[in-house]
Amino acid sequence: MRHRKHRKQRYGKTKSGRPQSRLRALAVLARMRRGESLWQAARNEHTTPRAVRKIVGKQLIRGPTGRYIATSSDTLRRDLNVLGFDGYEPAVVRSSKQAHLGAGHLVAVGRFLRTGDTEWLKPFIGKRVGGVELLTDPDRLRILADADLVKLDALYRNNPGRREK
Repeated sequence: MRHRKHRKQRYGKTKSGRPQSRLRALAVLARMRRGESLWQAARNEHTTPRAVRKIVGKQLIRGPTGRYIATSSDTLRRDLNVLGFDGYEPAVVRSSKQAHLGAGHLVAVGRFLRTGDTEWLKPFIGKRVGGVELLTDPDRLRILADADLVKLDALYRNNPGRREK
C-alpha cells in the first residue's frame, strides 16, 4: 500500500482572501496620495505596511527621510463597474486616473440623486472609463435609481475567479 504525503494546511493563504487584500492595498495607496503615511493608512484599512508593500510595492518610493511616498499615479489593473446607459457594465482599466474618474462619477451621481442638481454631472459628459461612456442623462439616472439599479458603493467588481457565498 502506498503512503500519501499529507500537505500542511497554510492558514491565511486562501484564494478568497487575495482580492480583499489587493483592494485594501489599493485603498492604502489612495489614502497615501491624500497625505497619510503608509503606517497610518494601512492601520485605517486594517492591513499591514508589509502586505501593502508586497502588493503595490512599485508604486511606493522611499523618500530621503526613509518614509514611503506614493507615486502620483499608477498603471495597476482594476476591474471596475462603470455606470453606463444600460446600468453597470464591467470595465478593465490600467490607470489610477481612470479609476478616479469612475469613482468621481459615482460620487456625482449620488449627489445628483440627493439634490436633483444636474451641475454635478456636467464634468462627466462625453467621458469614458474603460471604453464605457459615463451615464449623465438625468432622466435615465432617475429611471435606474427608481428601479433600485444604482448602487453608489459598487465601483470595484468581484474577482471573476472568486465564488460568492
